[in-house]
Amino acid sequence: MTFYSALLPPAGRPADTRGWPVMVACRMSWLVLLCGWGGLLLRGCFISGLLAGGVSILLMQFVPLALALPVLGGLHLLLALNTPEIRQWELQLRGYAPAPGVYAPDRNAAVLRWLEHNRPVPLPSPVS
Repeated sequence: MTFYSALLPPAGRPADTRGWPVMVACRMSWLVLLCGWGGLLLRGCFISGLLAGGVSILLMQFVPLALALPVLGGLHLLLALNTPEIRQWELQLRGYAPAPGVYAPDRNAAVLRWLEHNRPVPLPSPVS
């Protein structure tokens, strides 16, 4: 079981996608561990990915290779372990609002459990 944090889209979104939360799994990202800042870019974390990429490039340019490789490995591990928090931060910058999360085996089950606990309020039917 994995904990999934829910983030609700901004109110200005189209009506068909407004009610569906973005579920962020609170676990290490293997993609970011293996690809580093490129993995962050693939996950949609553009600000953090570009900042980490800039640090990596500067590190490779100005630090000797024997010291730069272990530091880059540590950077990959640090980014991989903090990917959920980074993704939540970037979504909140885009206007997403945090909501209570749920435990579930996968993302689809997490959305279903979240919808069970947070039923949308139905709009009142017009009186004829």
